Amino acid sequence: MKSVFIALMLVASTASAADKPLVYIQSTETVDASNARDKAKNLDFGTAIAAALMKKQVPVTVVTDQSKSQWTIRSVSSQREDSTGTKVAKLAFGSFGGFTKFEGSVQVIDNATSGVLFAYNVKKGNFQSAAEAFAKHFNGDYLKKQK
Repeated sequence: MKSVFIALMLVASTASAADKPLVYIQSTETVDASNARDKAKNLDFGTAIAAALMKKQVPVTVVTDQSKSQWTIRSVSSQREDSTGTKVAKLAFGSFGGFTKFEGSVQVIDNATSGVLFAYNVKKGNFQSAAEAFAKHFNGDYLKKQK
């Protein structure tokens, strides 16, 4: 009985995965736009997008082989961290907002037609918030409206 249940679950998960679009995420390194002497760490925004798609349960399957994908996600991003002097000035004047600004532009492209299916620009305090904002809007503004 247990093996039948496991087999049914595998068939159900395989069937649902087959219905989802296959997406390849082109990995790009985030540009550091800081004027600070100690540059911020380089980030891979593509990995953050993949994690956000899974966290927000966006109905796509992320693949690692571009030739097997239906769609490609391309992104360009930059991050700027305030210098120490700017941080001190912000604190002195009561501005307790973040000291890092992250900006990204993301396109979802149909591999068969090379048409842009969805495009999104985001400005957030960090790359994780930006990736999650993209995933949320991609799901709600594009995928749910396609059904």
